[in-house]
Amino acid sequence: MKWKKARLAILIIVIVGLGGWAFNQDKIRQEEDLGVSLGNELLLHFKSEYPDKEVLKCGYEDVNDDGIKDLVVIFNNNKKSNGMVVVLDNGEYYSITEEVPAPIENQTIEFKNIDEIGPIEFIVSGSKNGRFGYAIFRVEDLKIKDLFGEGMEDCC
Repeated sequence: MKWKKARLAILIIVIVGLGGWAFNQDKIRQEEDLGVSLGNELLLHFKSEYPDKEVLKCGYEDVNDDGIKDLVVIFNNNKKSNGMVVVLDNGEYYSITEEVPAPIENQTIEFKNIDEIGPIEFIVSGSKNGRFGYAIFRVEDLKIKDLFGEGMEDCC
């Protein structure tokens, strides 16, 4: 009888342990897909300002050349439309840029200092129905400026 209770206790411990491990792996995978920690303060600020928007992809880098990292956020507006903003960390408060259209599928965000002077540029690419597009952006004031792109009108 004691052996049956011990086996049951071991089985319960294993099941609970595997459940915790799977939950942790799911959280790690979600953060890798998202591009930033789920506890990132800028992400939490975005979610507080846009609670009804599903965040799809993020990029974390200093995009306004003030020495403090900012957050590029691609989010879902509806089934046919995604948007993108940058949450700027000004040290004492956060600001959010105006929204621009973003790719519907397979979004990527890369940071490159293309002209080798600040601020850094970021490249957003993605697709829609198999059509690929990309654009190079820079943040100026509270606007996302499209510097160059190709095919973005087909994937946004």
